Amino acid sequence: MPLIRIEVSDFKSYRGHQVIGPFKNFTSVIGPNGAGKSNLMDAISFVLGVKSAQLRSSQLKDLVYRGRRLAKGPLDGSDATQDQEDDDNSDDQGEGTAKKAWVLAVFQDEKRKEWLFQRTISTTGASEYRLNNKVVTYSAYNAALTSHNILVKAKNFLVFQGDVEAVASQSPRELSRLIEQISGSLELAQEYEKAKEAQERATENATFNFTKRRGIAGEIKQYKEQKGEAERFESLCDQKDDLILKRILYKLFHIEEALEANARDIQTKSKALAGLRAEHEEHEKALENVRAEQARARTAVVREEKKVKKAEKALEAKEPELVEVDAQIKHSSRKLQNSQKIQEQVGNDAERQQAKLHSLRRDLSNAKQAADEAAEAQRRASQHNTSLSEDSLAEYRSLKASASVLAVSERQALETLGRDEKTTSRTLAQARTKDEELQQNQERLRGDEQTQKASKSELEEKLATLQGDHARSKQEYENQQSERTRISRLETETNEKLADVYQRLLQAGVDRNESEREAKLKETLASLQRIFPGVRGRVVDLCKPTQRKYETAVSVILGRNIDAVVVDEEKTAIECIDYMRTQRAGQATFLPLDTISTKPINDKFRSFARGARLAVDVIQYEPAVERAMLHACGNALVCDTMDVARYVCWERGQEVKAVTLEGTVIHKSGLITGGRSTHGGGKKWEEKDVQASGIESLETEGQGRRKRHC
Repeated sequence: MPLIRIEVSDFKSYRGHQVIGPFKNFTSVIGPNGAGKSNLMDAISFVLGVKSAQLRSSQLKDLVYRGRRLAKGPLDGSDATQDQEDDDNSDDQGEGTAKKAWVLAVFQDEKRKEWLFQRTISTTGASEYRLNNKVVTYSAYNAALTSHNILVKAKNFLVFQGDVEAVASQSPRELSRLIEQISGSLELAQEYEKAKEAQERATENATFNFTKRRGIAGEIKQYKEQKGEAERFESLCDQKDDLILKRILYKLFHIEEALEANARDIQTKSKALAGLRAEHEEHEKALENVRAEQARARTAVVREEKKVKKAEKALEAKEPELVEVDAQIKHSSRKLQNSQKIQEQVGNDAERQQAKLHSLRRDLSNAKQAADEAAEAQRRASQHNTSLSEDSLAEYRSLKASASVLAVSERQALETLGRDEKTTSRTLAQARTKDEELQQNQERLRGDEQTQKASKSELEEKLATLQGDHARSKQEYENQQSERTRISRLETETNEKLADVYQRLLQAGVDRNESEREAKLKETLASLQRIFPGVRGRVVDLCKPTQRKYETAVSVILGRNIDAVVVDEEKTAIECIDYMRTQRAGQATFLPLDTISTKPINDKFRSFARGARLAVDVIQYEPAVERAMLHACGNALVCDTMDVARYVCWERGQEVKAVTLEGTVIHKSGLITGGRSTHGGGKKWEEKDVQASGIESLETEGQGRRKRHC
């Protein structure tokens, strides 16, 4: 921001109102000694708020113009020095001394707006600051200068006489100090150190807080997830309750419908009962008849079994005959095959003989034909010539003799063939007769074979039937034996269970020693559960120790809350109390889940000492009744021995209720009470177990009876 001009009034050597300027980017002020060059620098420093000590004055009032005294001697201008200007600081009053002095500096910012900084001082030493012709405090005045990057304390706007030489001769430390002074940071050194320490502390705190924040963020995320899970769990529980309610209503609706339908059926079937009874009597009679028939059938079965045995024996006796018949069948088959081969050979011989006989007959026919022709020729010749001449007769005889001689072999062959023909005919007749006999034997054997096969098949079928009957009878016998064994074993097991249940009933005294108040309380609770849907039951019915050894300790810890009734809402509890008061059903303690007060479980007790555990960790219960269990048990500990309880309560000094497995209690105050005989053991839990076991045994016995009946 450039300096435009300086206006002074009665400041040091400047008398009256003087305007110096305008200044350019580079302006040089020259003049002889005593002309007021240094006073111009002092005026600029003065208007910018520099202290009087740095303006070559001990007091601000020395900056006000004072009139000059008359000179007492001649002055030599050449001997004047810079120090002569200090005469203005003398206390002598001359002619025209002013009452106040002021300096006005005009600056121009980058927006070409002029800023007027004016400082006025009186002879009393009082200063007045004006900014744009308005009186302001020094703080506002200095803040305005600082906003234009003019730092008064750092004096970063003027270079005084001798400063360059002084700067050049300074050490690095002094130069650093000068730079800090010019920049204004030197005055803030202490604040810087404090701020640095504060920054380091803030950094450490920020790091710690960041780490803590990350941990908290993780915990918040975990809690949000747990919250979401809890909300989902509660939502699912609500849905479960709604579904259970709908299911119960659905069952009740169908039960009512079934009751109505059954009532109608009862009315309808009651009418038909008389007829059914008559039919039943008839069926009973028929059953008796069937049983009689069954007895007869069993007798028949016995007889048939005897027959089967006889048939088996007969079959065994017939087996050699069957073997012999098979051998005969095989022998007859071989004979039949041989006869068939002989028959085939005889047939072939007969065909050859027939062919030969046919050839001979053809030759005989030819010879007869030739003889007939010769006789016919002779007859014709005799007709022409009744008598032959001697020559012709002689020739005939000669030819006849020649023919007799020449045809001997043929006649012999013809005779032989005739004999062979007769022999062959007889042989063929014998073969045919034998063939017929063989065929008859074959047919007879085939008939015998079919008869034997039919008899064998019938015997095999009868044997298979008898074997099947025997297998079924044997299977039935084995089934009866298995059923008898199973029934005996079941009867033994049932007797053992009944004996065990009876023994436990005697020990617990459930069926004989139950008090009148207990029975009345159970009846009242059953009535409340039927009337009010929010009644869940007694604490003893809603929880159970994880092991039998904890029963006594848990009973002691629950104390009077063991028979307390758990309900969903306080409203339900009030309604139950009103009902009991109206019905005069006695008194009971109610634990409403929505308003009951519970203390958070101290997790350190879960692993505080070996042999000590929280009571809520050794019982089983539904999540819906967790608040009631926490209220009843609290932070109470179940200890295995008295030594563990003493260690927790006395040596470690924990104010917690500790109960041993025998029922001995060390209270928070340090008192010891109780014992097994005082608290009666875990009778409540024994009653529950005995009742459950009795019901289970009766159901098992009923199933066994139904099976035996079936």
